[in-house]
Amino acid sequence: MRRSAIIFTTIVSMVLCVSLLAFSVYAHLTQTFSVSNTIGFNPDDNVYVALECRISGAAQTSLTTPPRDYDSVEDYLYAVGIYQDVGRGGTPLLGEEGCTLTEWHILESLDFASVTQPIVYTITIYNYSDMPIRVSISDYLTNSEHIRNEVSEPVKIEGYKHDDNPSSAQVWLSTTIADTTSGFSDVQNNFTVLFETTVA
Repeated sequence: MRRSAIIFTTIVSMVLCVSLLAFSVYAHLTQTFSVSNTIGFNPDDNVYVALECRISGAAQTSLTTPPRDYDSVEDYLYAVGIYQDVGRGGTPLLGEEGCTLTEWHILESLDFASVTQPIVYTITIYNYSDMPIRVSISDYLTNSEHIRNEVSEPVKIEGYKHDDNPSSAQVWLSTTIADTTSGFSDVQNNFTVLFETTVA
């Protein structure tokens, strides 16, 4: 009788250990890692630029078929703000009268596609100003318990010659997960893009 009780309790203990291990693995695999964003554009007077804003590394940018009610993945990415154009296709340039866009609004929380892959915000700037400009990223979260950010160096873009295509350059911000063992949701990841006039 005593031997049966030992065998029974051993089996129960083993089942509980395996169940706990399985639950831990399941919990780790189903954790959420997501960030929310509002990105500000802050141009000096007399700065006129067109922008192409793109995000990569998010689960939304890995879609191969469009969500319901969208004709294509690209339509969806533009609709929720993951792709954003300013001053392209005939719309007013940033800094120009009639341009009402002062922020890049992303309407959905961005889910990390992978715990090892960063979410990268890339902004391509086309300078239509008469003078050179300096573009940099500021007011970003460098390090927190949830995320880490790294930014590109500031770029200088030559002034517009009016008889040629505008000069362009890119700035970016890369966001990685600081601790992959602890999920998080809707962590604020806001930053500002500065456009400053410079001397030639």
